[in-house]
Amino acid sequence: MQKIIDETEKAAYVYLKAFGFEENEIVPVVEKGLSDLENTLNKLRTLLASPEKENREKMDDILHALKGLLFQMGNHELAENIEALRGCEDRQKLYNSLNNLLF
Repeated sequence: MQKIIDETEKAAYVYLKAFGFEENEIVPVVEKGLSDLENTLNKLRTLLASPEKENREKMDDILHALKGLLFQMGNHELAENIEALRGCEDRQKLYNSLNNLLF
């Protein structure tokens, strides 16, 4: 998980600088984004570890939020990978893919 956070932080600085933001404008945006990213990843981890049957709607909501955060912070490749998994009907494949990508 920390690897994804670190990669996204680096991507965010590059991405936001490319839009012309100054360093003092970027720092609070990145800090908030990283906090939201960590919270979303923790929610996903909890859902993946839940012994209950997967709630597909809840999973889709978390993946949608995660995709949006990653995209807004410049980690477009991972955002696209998450988007591709949103429609996965094979629960085991979805869980394995998410664990391999994120944790």
